[in-house]
Amino acid sequence: MRPPIVTTLAAASALAICWSAFADTGGNVGDVQTVVLSAYGTPPNAPRIPKRKGDSVMYQETLETLKLSAMLVRFDDGSKLTLGSSSKVVVDDFVYAPGNSQSKALISIPAGALRYVTGSMPKGNTVIDTPTATLTLRGTNVGVDVDISGNTHLVVTEGSVDVKPKTGGQGQTVGEGSSVVISESGIDSTSNDETGDDVVDNGFTSDGSTRTERGSDSTNHNNSTHHNDSTEHNSDGSTRGTPSN
Repeated sequence: MRPPIVTTLAAASALAICWSAFADTGGNVGDVQTVVLSAYGTPPNAPRIPKRKGDSVMYQETLETLKLSAMLVRFDDGSKLTLGSSSKVVVDDFVYAPGNSQSKALISIPAGALRYVTGSMPKGNTVIDTPTATLTLRGTNVGVDVDISGNTHLVVTEGSVDVKPKTGGQGQTVGEGSSVVISESGIDSTSNDETGDDVVDNGFTSDGSTRTERGSDSTNHNNSTHHNDSTEHNSDGSTRGTPSN
């Protein structure tokens, strides 16, 4: 049975509105909020260039950081992506129009660590793709780490994530406060609630640097320490510090 013509036209119209909003931005889907040390972007059909605060992020652009580096990106829907040390992501898809259910985002991470805090994108329309899993975010603040073997470590700080292993095994929903590792053998729970990347786990300092860069007690990517004795930026870019009386 064919779908009703009115329903089909409504869906097509909604999609057209999304793409019109996207076209109006000239292909820009966000901007860089913070860069620590060395970060780069490679837009489609363009050379790799250094990224600096205020630079635009393009549709289907590849973003990457070098060792001990980090970058914070704010997308058009208000969602925030923190990219950790020696990490790489691709903005495979990002189309957003306020109030439009056809809006969607797809971010792939072949290597490294990230934190993603969802914004106004409809719940379930933001997906993070890794070598071993497809992660569908639902009102979420998550940390993700992909190791050299492609295994995915997921830490759900807020909200929930629908996890689908790429091996075809049983999927599951991971709730707030839970962590799992997704490998070729499936999904395993873990008590490790940190990705191992300093800025992804603990956020930027008040001057936009990382604790490692400032010479904190931990200088190892996989053994970071969180200091709470000064005003700092959370991994989502907001500010925290000692509460006033």
